Amino acid sequence: MKRAIKIATLFSISATAAFLLGSGGDLSAYAQGTVRQQGQDVDLGRPTEAAPVNPLITREAVDPTQAMRGLVRDIGKYARRFNRNFAVMTMGGLDLIEKIDAVDGTRRSPASTYIRTLDGIIVSGLNFHPPEDDKNITNTDPKVRREMLRLAELGKSRGLRIFVTDFAVNAKTSAESFKLNQAKGFVSFTAKNAGRNYIFDSIPKFPARPVNENPKNITGLKSVQNYLFLTDSSRFDRPQDFVIALSNTNFDAVVVDVFHRGRTPFPKAAIQGMKFKKLGARRLVLAYMNIGAVESYRYYWKDGWGEGNPSFVSGPTPGNPDKYYVEYWQPGWRQIITGNTKSYLYGIVAQGFDGVILDGLDSTKFFEGG
Repeated sequence: MKRAIKIATLFSISATAAFLLGSGGDLSAYAQGTVRQQGQDVDLGRPTEAAPVNPLITREAVDPTQAMRGLVRDIGKYARRFNRNFAVMTMGGLDLIEKIDAVDGTRRSPASTYIRTLDGIIVSGLNFHPPEDDKNITNTDPKVRREMLRLAELGKSRGLRIFVTDFAVNAKTSAESFKLNQAKGFVSFTAKNAGRNYIFDSIPKFPARPVNENPKNITGLKSVQNYLFLTDSSRFDRPQDFVIALSNTNFDAVVVDVFHRGRTPFPKAAIQGMKFKKLGARRLVLAYMNIGAVESYRYYWKDGWGEGNPSFVSGPTPGNPDKYYVEYWQPGWRQIITGNTKSYLYGIVAQGFDGVILDGLDSTKFFEGG
């Protein structure tokens, strides 16, 4: 009871305004253009004005793959201005770590500059993926799996930490997933009934405890042995209920959304509360952010927005009318995502997250016509 009361007291103020300002609740720091980092004031610069959309940047003039690499690099560079240990991982986008020769399409080489930006990659459905008909979990197609595995091993050989999210309906499939991933040196997580839209709203019941559970403090991705993907908090009435649920687990890392129930940003103190396992040891808390889609339920969405308005909003994604592909190379979208103290990324850093998980990288295929 005392533990619950203590955590509940962390939620006495609204964090919405603080998140959008990117000050983590310290408005004076925002006004001065500084934050406290490791006991010192760090100059963040002044908020920048929104850049006008350049109508000359058309789809035809852009290499979608290289533009995505550039956005991810900018995200990493900006975040590490304030926290040099800030982790940047992608969810998908495996093909971005390899470049295809412009003259000879059979020749491939690692995208070394891009890889150095990253700390890791989450590979979804490497061994088992949700079915398209929502009936049964199915084995990933062998040909698809071989290519995913080849790229994952390339990333691992270049120092990236590879996390795998598989999908299972029973303990047997979960155990098989862990066995396959452990053999490759990948960090394993098995989701249950996530569905076609990849909704992660519950803590798995099998296995009952994290695989490779350990009492050690986790200070970086290299020491992570297990993780939890829990980006939908709609099953929890209050933010403190969500924090308490996480505090009763021993996962080395947890991936959560920045917003509780998609509406209210978790206060900075809540993020701090998520950083401790039930055993008491430190763990990593990573924020989920989609950079390849505009979502109508996010804080940045304005009345009147839709396909073509603003110009960076493209067509709706299949099966989800609340999500649109975004021309991620456009200045208007980049201003929302990173590079200034009003950006999505700055709010994540200021709230105290240990890193970010970047989703939506596979939208490159939409713009490439694939």
